[in-house]
Amino acid sequence: MDKKVFFLVFIGSGLGGLLRFSISRFLANYYPFFPLGTLIVNLLGMFLIGLFTVWFIDKNLLNSPYREMVLVGILGGLTTFSSFGYEAFLLLRDARWYAFFLYLGGNILVGFLLLTLGRYFGEL
Repeated sequence: MDKKVFFLVFIGSGLGGLLRFSISRFLANYYPFFPLGTLIVNLLGMFLIGLFTVWFIDKNLLNSPYREMVLVGILGGLTTFSSFGYEAFLLLRDARWYAFFLYLGGNILVGFLLLTLGRYFGEL
């Protein structure tokens, strides 16, 4: 495998992770009672992966290794399944049922809808 691909995915992951951390930290100041930051980055990531897969793969508008940098690195670093799982666990543990189901539904259902919407916009 090309070392350039690994390096660019590494750089992209760091950028995506810093963006996720910044958004989550910022929103936690205003919404300490709900993991809005993780929800926002996951929804944003779902929309962007839908949009970018159409542009970068289907329409071939971005070639390797930069395609991997964006799709695997940046978007992989931006979105987070482990934080989603842990934060859902905390809501469940604390018997915050409404917030728990809102968080699950937001990440899964709305996320899938945004992925589909991103692909739709990418195909326009």
